[in-house]
This record gives sequence, C-alpha cells and structure tokens, in this order.
Amino acid sequence: MARVILFSYTPDLERVCAAAMRSCYSPHPAYAIYTNTPDAGSILEGEKTFFDDERVRYFIRKAKEMGHMDVLEHGSLTYDLQGVSRTLTHQLVRHRLASFSQQSQRYVKITRSFGYIKPPKIGDAKVEVNIHNIKLNLSFEDIVDITRQAEEGYLALKHSAEDARFIRIGGASTNIVITANPREYLHIFSLRCSKDAQWEIQDACYAMLALAKLLAPTIFETLPESGQDTYIRERLEKIDKILEPIRTKFNEAKRGELIEVPLNELPLHHQVEAYIRKIW
Repeated sequence: MARVILFSYTPDLERVCAAAMRSCYSPHPAYAIYTNTPDAGSILEGEKTFFDDERVRYFIRKAKEMGHMDVLEHGSLTYDLQGVSRTLTHQLVRHRLASFSQQSQRYVKITRSFGYIKPPKIGDAKVEVNIHNIKLNLSFEDIVDITRQAEEGYLALKHSAEDARFIRIGGASTNIVITANPREYLHIFSLRCSKDAQWEIQDACYAMLALAKLLAPTIFETLPESGQDTYIRERLEKIDKILEPIRTKFNEAKRGELIEVPLNELPLHHQVEAYIRKIW
C-alpha cells in the first residue's frame, strides 16, 4: 500500500507568502506586515485593517490572479512517499525545481518479500513466454518472482549489488522524499492530477494535494494551469468535503501528532494512505 506523509513544511505558510506579496506594494517591510508590529503601533500606518486571515487570503488570490507566482516560493513542503514504484519516481524526478532523496537499490538489500506495485488493470491475466522453446504461461506475480530469484542468484554468484539490481522491474517498490515550494507543487499537481496522467503518480499527487490543501487552502484552492478541467475540478471539490471534518482535528492536534486524511471518498485507482504531521 502506498503512503504519503507531509512531515515538514513552513509554519504559517500562507501568511508568509501573503506578507511577501503585500510588501512589494507597501512602504512597510514584510516582517512588519506579517507580525502586525510596525514601529508605530499595532496597526500598520496607511493600511486599512490588520493583516488578518481575510487579508492573507485576498493577497494570495491576488498573486495567483496577477500571475505573481514568485511570492509562492517563500515556503516549502516536504513529503515522504512510501511504497511507490520506480516507474512513478522516474516521472516525479523530472520536476527539476524540486529536491529528492530516494531509497538506494544498491545499499538496500533485496529479500524474498521485497515489494512491488502491480497495475490494477492487469489483474490475474497471464502471458505466454517462450524460453528455449519451452512455453510458459506466467502471471504478473510469476514474472516478479523470476526477477527476484535472478537478482538473488547474481548476488549469490558474488556479483555486485549495483549490477544485480539491473534485473529488477520498474514496478519495484521504493521510498522517496520530495521538497519543493508551493509554486512548483501547483505546477506538478496541474500536470500529474490530470485525467491522462499515469494512474499511480496521479493517485499519489491527489494525496499530496489533499494534504497541501489542508495546510494552505487558498494557495491550493485551484490549479491555475489546469484551467476549467472538469476532471480536476470535481476532485478538488471532493477533497474540500473530505477536509471539512479533518481541519478542526488538525487545528486542535498537539505538536508532533500524525493526522490521517482519509481518501476513501476520492476516486483513486489504488489505495493510498495520506497523513500530515502537526509541527507547531
């Protein structure tokens, strides 16, 4: 089962970005706006109101509307993606503005129970293969087990792990950490949450998006590059409904508590668990 955990992020993420946005058009520096503590009193001189949550939402939306997306780079979110395939990570690392740390196939030894991800649509189908004129009907699981045995066999012959791993399938399970700023995540989600995105990375990105929306609902209110995509819009609406009862629980959680965001109401292709850690 795949698992996505948002375990580190900029505290007060939206307020940080909104203060940066406002400071571009204000005589007051971003810190004074962020804290509502300028030199002359608790209300910013020349400002109509406190820099409250409503103002934060206004400036975030204004930034997205104006295409002033660089202000969304003043923060980061770090996810741990567990039990995903190498096929997924090969797609994910194409997003070069993000940072990645991935489980090594060279140093993490294979065992008889090493994981793999099976495409749901393959089901119990078998394929015929011909090996030295011997025909075999093999299931997906059979083929995975053959590659496992071959890898272990090369290791038993004292071949290096870095060579033996070449036999491993693209569906081999792995773990990867990704860190990026909100602007880059908006770009990633716009591409990877679309209907024609590959099913596994699509599911993982919807889990990541749900967690991001819990943390920064205005930044991730819409995916600008997806336009009026009905497929994405319907799922964003479902995520909002899922988050309604979770938001209070998250706000009341103690520091260090891990909160699950259930995705069973979201039409995913396979099961993905999603969690966020309360860090402040």
